[in-house]
Amino acid sequence: MKGLLISLSGARPEILDKCPTERGKFEGIGGAVLITSGLATISMWFALSTAVGVNPVLAVVPAVLWGLAILTLDRWLVTSMPADGARRWRFALPRVAMALLLGFVVSTPLVLQIFHAEINAQITEIKQNRADDFLRTQQNGALGKQIASLRAQVAAQQKVIDSGGDVALDPATDPRVKSLTAERDKAQQDASARYKEWQCQLYGGPNCPRKGDGPLAQASKRAYDRAQATVADLNDQIDQRKRQLSASDDASKRFRVAQAREALPKLQQQVDTAQRRQADLQRAFDAENRADGGLLIRLQALNDASGKDFTLNSARFLLFLLFLLIECLPVTVKLMQKPGNYERILAIAARREYRDARDSLNPVPGPRDESAGTVRDIWLRGRAGPPSEPPAEPAPETPTERRPTSVQEIWGRGGGPAVPEPGDPGPVNGATRYDRPAETDDHLSPDDTALREMDDPDDVLAGDGPETSGRVQLYPENDDY
Repeated sequence: MKGLLISLSGARPEILDKCPTERGKFEGIGGAVLITSGLATISMWFALSTAVGVNPVLAVVPAVLWGLAILTLDRWLVTSMPADGARRWRFALPRVAMALLLGFVVSTPLVLQIFHAEINAQITEIKQNRADDFLRTQQNGALGKQIASLRAQVAAQQKVIDSGGDVALDPATDPRVKSLTAERDKAQQDASARYKEWQCQLYGGPNCPRKGDGPLAQASKRAYDRAQATVADLNDQIDQRKRQLSASDDASKRFRVAQAREALPKLQQQVDTAQRRQADLQRAFDAENRADGGLLIRLQALNDASGKDFTLNSARFLLFLLFLLIECLPVTVKLMQKPGNYERILAIAARREYRDARDSLNPVPGPRDESAGTVRDIWLRGRAGPPSEPPAEPAPETPTERRPTSVQEIWGRGGGPAVPEPGDPGPVNGATRYDRPAETDDHLSPDDTALREMDDPDDVLAGDGPETSGRVQLYPENDDY
């Protein structure tokens, strides 16, 4: 389990092995990532099963996938945030914003599930209000007014039939009167247009450049007279129809009964058609209203319910903040922690990887065998000393002046360094300088000579060994080795 938590935290195990005291910190980060992904899975399952209406068993798969997606995003947010440095907060702000957005998305279904009962009660009230509004629209709308008018006509026609024609029909509801009235209004508009044209021809106007009682004016007057005659004829027909509807003689009564029996089936058919349309609209609305139980109406119900109850509103706000804080926990934990040994060792490892990659991409010019290795390997082999070689044949000895070869001989037994007797300086060159002596070692002091001839196994000069000759690279000053 600890290995899983460390893996979720994004820490490198090989680096963490070098600093075991840092394990607890990264186990905590991994636990925060695991908790947020678990809450995201539960939240998505609630959202799919309650708001969307998916089968609870089938909702498990997308909920788990959503939880894995949140886990991956949280792990990336944690690992991509720098541990320290001046740019830490600049890089952290976008990631904090992303964490807040994910927190809003994940915490909302959880809050809705907690207030499930209150939300359902408010949804019932919302649906009832919608049904009442739709019914008022059906009654007061165009379709409702049409049905009311048709029903009034049906009742009037039925009353005429039942009375045997004694009841006079209302001219306003008579189809014949309505038709004649519509024709009369249209003819009246045409007569008005003819009259304006006649006046234009007589007195001039924009479309009448030549005014006067000429042929055009007389033609316009004749057209106007015909239109007026049509209007008068229609008015006569309307008056005659009204008299027929209100006459009390037997012939008028029989006429009204016959007209009512002829118009009643047509009116009843129109009423039935309009009522079917209204019923279809009502059924469609009822089905949609009953099926509406999605996320939007639940959010609306929660807002309405919390707006009317201060206690519910406070509890909702606190729960929302709690889940939001939990969802932002990985980023919050990472920001609260200070850089430790893990971050320092990780920085060293990163620099080492960079150097190794740089050395592999930019090799040193010249021949190179496989045994050369990296710069560090060459340096370590140099510290170990050159490879052993078979002893060479001793060179023939030449009679030279014996010089001290040990520190004791150099220092002497008198408590001070043994200083050789000065020799003849030779002829003076001018007044201030000596001539340069011949190529001898007489200019060296015994101390220098003895120290130069001493062997130092810890000091191997660059280029002395056959494996490193001509291929030594010096480390930069900031090298860690």
